[in-house]
Amino acid sequence: MNQYEAIGCIHIHSVFSDGSGTIPEIVAAGQACGLDFLMLSDHMTLAGRRAGYGGWQGRLFLEIGYEIQDVNDQHHYLAFGLQQELPVDYGPEKYIRAVEEFNGLGVVAHPFEQRTAANALPGYPPIPWGRLDYPEIKVIEIWNMMSHWLERTTVHNKYWNAFHPRSLSTNPTPELLSWWDEVNLQRKVTGIGSVDVHATKVKVLGLFPKVIFDYKVMFKSIRTHLLLARKLQEYGPASEAQQAIFTAIRNGQAFISNYRWGDATGFHCHLENANGSVGIGEELIGSSALLIGSLPIAAEIRLISNGNLKAILPKQKKFEFRVEPGVYRLEVWRDGRGWIFTNHLRLKEKLA
Repeated sequence: MNQYEAIGCIHIHSVFSDGSGTIPEIVAAGQACGLDFLMLSDHMTLAGRRAGYGGWQGRLFLEIGYEIQDVNDQHHYLAFGLQQELPVDYGPEKYIRAVEEFNGLGVVAHPFEQRTAANALPGYPPIPWGRLDYPEIKVIEIWNMMSHWLERTTVHNKYWNAFHPRSLSTNPTPELLSWWDEVNLQRKVTGIGSVDVHATKVKVLGLFPKVIFDYKVMFKSIRTHLLLARKLQEYGPASEAQQAIFTAIRNGQAFISNYRWGDATGFHCHLENANGSVGIGEELIGSSALLIGSLPIAAEIRLISNGNLKAILPKQKKFEFRVEPGVYRLEVWRDGRGWIFTNHLRLKEKLA
């Protein structure tokens, strides 16, 4: 079972909406960070696409979609693969279905966003989803860097957090992970990580200009690793590379890492038994199997079975679990911080 990693960052804003960077500047930052792909999603506009950007930028693939919201600035939804914007008066049910009908890729943005900290920053209210029971929802952000930052930032720690934006992002929220595990007992919903980067320009103490959440800094935080049949650069035409990315995400053939806690390149896990071997996002038949994998850096490995913590292995690089039919995923932690979160692997006794 040969799989090749394509590593990228998702949910990026440029000068075409409320980001401070031009698309060439963003691409240069992604290239400098060694990424394979970027997925840009300006608010309510495909202007970057109409300006001629997108597709291959050297060895980096740039996908340009946009971030949809309803008339009340709620229910943010990343839409990729569309040729033009949808009507602005569409509500979430309509634009979720429309993206599906156009064979695009839709991603629920910051679905459980909240402000639990006392003295939360004024002017930045949470933008969660009121409901997630639309059957067309197939991909969600389970870890949004900017959203997590806002949840942890108050009027008292805002300056420290602005200069150390990556230090706060320790793990996805338990409530979101619980929802994600529960829904995956019924149907597949892929989890991706996102940066939600704007490279916001501010004046510190009203005097000193400062770009916080710089693109390079954020590209070294939450990353999504896709597992492909061959190297992304070998797909050639932009349309083929785009479909390879979309297919891997739809299939859940992905894991998420926080680069702040280490480079997760080379992480691997799979299920195997006498019937074969399958990777992340896939399904194997049998009454039992081994869940086997390896890490580039020794760390704590947690096995999540049907939404419950099943086992914890202490700090190590190689691991093996014997499992029975169920829905599994892995979490890898370093020094009490979440590092790697996989999508689900499924073991079934027989085909449905």
